[in-house]
Amino acid sequence: MKQLFPIFFLTLTTLWAQIPDGYYNNATGLYGEPLQAALHDIIDDHNVVSYTSLWTHYQTTDVKPNGKVWDMYSDIPDGTPPYEFTFITDQCGNYGGEGDCYNREHSWPKSWFNDVAPMNTDIFHVVPSDGYVNGQRGNYPYAEVDDLNYTWISQNGSKKGPNSYPGYSGTVFEPIDAYKGDFARIYFYMSTRYLGEDSNWPGSDMADGAQLEPWAQDMMMEWAAEDPVSQKEIDRNNDIYYFVQFNRNPFVDHPEYADLIWGDPPVLPNAPGDLVADQISETTLTLSWVDNSDNETGFYIYQDDERVATLGANQIEHAVDQLQAATTYGFAVSAFNGDGESSRATLTVSTPGGGDSTVTHFVEGFESWIGSGSTYFEGDIVLSSGTWNVYQAGNYTLGDPPYNGNYTIAINDETQGAYITTPAVNTLGTISFYYYQRNGAATDEFQLEKSVNGAPFELVTTQSYNVGENYTLFTAEVNDSSSSVRMRILNDNQAGHLIIDDLSVTAYDPVAIDKELINHPGHLSLKPAYPNPFNPEVTLSFQLAEAAEHLKIQVFDLRGELLATPVNTAFSAGSYLLTWDGKSQLGELLPSGIYLVRLSTPEATLFQRVTLLR
Repeated sequence: MKQLFPIFFLTLTTLWAQIPDGYYNNATGLYGEPLQAALHDIIDDHNVVSYTSLWTHYQTTDVKPNGKVWDMYSDIPDGTPPYEFTFITDQCGNYGGEGDCYNREHSWPKSWFNDVAPMNTDIFHVVPSDGYVNGQRGNYPYAEVDDLNYTWISQNGSKKGPNSYPGYSGTVFEPIDAYKGDFARIYFYMSTRYLGEDSNWPGSDMADGAQLEPWAQDMMMEWAAEDPVSQKEIDRNNDIYYFVQFNRNPFVDHPEYADLIWGDPPVLPNAPGDLVADQISETTLTLSWVDNSDNETGFYIYQDDERVATLGANQIEHAVDQLQAATTYGFAVSAFNGDGESSRATLTVSTPGGGDSTVTHFVEGFESWIGSGSTYFEGDIVLSSGTWNVYQAGNYTLGDPPYNGNYTIAINDETQGAYITTPAVNTLGTISFYYYQRNGAATDEFQLEKSVNGAPFELVTTQSYNVGENYTLFTAEVNDSSSSVRMRILNDNQAGHLIIDDLSVTAYDPVAIDKELINHPGHLSLKPAYPNPFNPEVTLSFQLAEAAEHLKIQVFDLRGELLATPVNTAFSAGSYLLTWDGKSQLGELLPSGIYLVRLSTPEATLFQRVTLLR
């Protein structure tokens, strides 16, 4: 399906002040079918008026600046129409030719929905029109007629004849170019307002119920893009909302909704998984993760919600330095591409302190395990420390408190082979945890096992339960310098649950972490903006290979008019993050729409498109 973003005029600035605050809040951030469904829920249950009252309503909703009837079948914008109608005086009646009178045109023919309420009086699509031209149109679909092959043409240039647009070959009616976007947005409204309410509609060659056929959808998307929203549509939309039906046409307020629903949806990369911190020292650590996507441009690294690094595609590791001892940090990794940014994989890590040189791979308190009661899980569980594999294990909240925090983990009793398995780490010195077993026999015991590089688990040691009312610290020296070590705690067919909290794994022979090389880019580059679409601000990221005495970032609309210059100064070589707040040079909020960002130096110029959704 074609991806065609409608172009905004600056005259739309007056519109945004008249959309009720929060009217489209429930549609924010959606696209595709969920967006259409959200818009339906916003605009449905409108005030239904009578068919007779439309004559009076037209005097508010469809009046030209000169007080005449605004008939799209006879009008010629920026020109002289062949004739005009006067309200009430020229109301049909009978007609024998063009210019005799105006009537009420169901632009979505009433035979397509069985001529029943509320569709038959919905003023968004029932528009005033020349009675004779209305009769010529009949219930033919809107489409395009070859200039040399029409069978009838009106005085303003509307045509009837065989369709020339691909996908349908029957007779169609073509309005003039100046009003094609108006009718396209009316049709988008009908498809959305009556979404799921069209089960009894007969439909037509142009629509299946309320939804347009693919050929018609493509054509209407083109019409909407080529004929942008006009002030006429803006005024009509506001008048219908405030004085008639109390609902709005979303595709006049937000033309980009059409593309977000029926155009090519953004294809964001999948979020990274299994974010783990390894080789943790007082000042350094290494983050690693699983690349779950095949369409990312790269990865963003966040430290305490601030983006600190941008990596290329397929990279799954990043060294972090300049940390403080005995400090807790929040890390996150997301994938990005030209369509935007994925959700983030997050991790909280505390660095050791007090001169302790031990490198801690992780301390897992099981706080991120979502579960309760005696529900036991089997399979992979993603926790803050990485991916664990469990069999008959789960949160334990049956009365015995955790050692720390709000949660602990239980390995089931009287179950053959119940266990938990840690994520793999590079080298392993000690494993320690607090365990608790209030009930059971004194002879009960658990086993600690080890697997290296995917080999079968082998026994490291056994430990008898310390049955009682208090947690006991268990520590085992493993001292394995292998590159992929996993530990398994097995509670094999014992008399009671094994309760575990605050499990810690340290490195055996920490590998020194070289500080990240700071490489200047080989050329001027502009990274994908994020978030995109954005509201209220967008972050722009760029890199300079060498100092620029004069660097500018400018924002233009799609007609090429300069709106803002967020940056105009000298820069040294390096990587930079800047934000644009969606405002013009005068500090005015710009309306929703698509804008071009230009990054330029005397030697190079780069462009990027960003979408503002208010």
